[in-house]
Amino acid sequence: MFKIPPLEQLQACLGDPSQPIGARMRASYHLKQIFQLPTTSPDLQATIVSILTEQLPVKAHGKLMRHEFGYVLGQLKSPLSIPSLCASILDSTDDCICRHECAEALGAICSPSTPSPMLNLSLTTLQKSMSDPSNPIEVIETCQIALNFISWKLTTPTSETSAPMACACMLSSYDSSDPAPPHPSHSGMSVSDIGEIMRDESRELWERYRAMFSVRNKGGEGAAVELGRALVEDRSSALFRHEVAFVLGQLQRVEGLDYLVMSLERVDEHEFVRHESAEAIGAIEDDWERCEEVLKRFLNDEDKCVRQSCEVALDAADYFGLNVVVKEDGDEGLQGVGVVEGEGIFKFAGVKGTTISHLNIKEKSCGLKV
Repeated sequence: MFKIPPLEQLQACLGDPSQPIGARMRASYHLKQIFQLPTTSPDLQATIVSILTEQLPVKAHGKLMRHEFGYVLGQLKSPLSIPSLCASILDSTDDCICRHECAEALGAICSPSTPSPMLNLSLTTLQKSMSDPSNPIEVIETCQIALNFISWKLTTPTSETSAPMACACMLSSYDSSDPAPPHPSHSGMSVSDIGEIMRDESRELWERYRAMFSVRNKGGEGAAVELGRALVEDRSSALFRHEVAFVLGQLQRVEGLDYLVMSLERVDEHEFVRHESAEAIGAIEDDWERCEEVLKRFLNDEDKCVRQSCEVALDAADYFGLNVVVKEDGDEGLQGVGVVEGEGIFKFAGVKGTTISHLNIKEKSCGLKV
């Protein structure tokens, strides 16, 4: 089983940007797991949010790690993180990858139950950033998607957002908080028909996002192919393509591998599309020899974000591979990090979202070793 390291050790790891990025990634997900345990007190949850928000603006971590802090904060859905997220979004000197992730986090956090001052701050920040033409298009589009999502949550009856759905495309077996909900109108449609909506560049991005998550929830080989086509055929939005790559990582289907490799090999593609493609390749459960070869090939890529993503994907595979046993005294210079025993595959994109990949975090309250 996996043991979660002590909070003090996780905090120390994240407070040291010189620690290997794989160790810091795992520490951030340990904190997420602790936060979500039913026995975790509100005070401890507040402490965890504080640890993450303190590290969010520390540029020594690098943009890949800092964007991951934003992602985790969005998954925690704590209004306590809103001021820090807004500050990052409004910082025009910050990297667009970090600002995008923080804007997406606001979309995940804000709901009818969010305290009015925090909700108003979020809406004002998103509207201001969306309307500023000097912002990168990736930031503008993310703010628009987040505003669409918040508006949907504020105007859709609670019974419709929480009621059980009978159709596969309305059911999610993933533990991630998605930036858009599937659409009920997709319930009677085939995967290929929904895929046509998803790939239609004349449609609003919000509509295409909703189709994307309907396709993901349908699952199977057909879903992987539809998403793969969207990844390599789209020419309208790097934001859209990066989300498609992440969703392919959640599916963990080998049918998506060729598309992900093609995306990673495009050196003129936006770095956050390539980085997400690399991490998704690390999530594929079959044909691991090829996945490993591709990731190792890009370990020396000119783009640091891509290099680190390949490192993280390979690191996750090493730590969550078959029959892994890690002794208690030491990974990457950190002492007493716990023991991993037994069999299981649990790759990076699985850590970020899926609950059905041999290791179920929610049911087993397992930890990721640092």
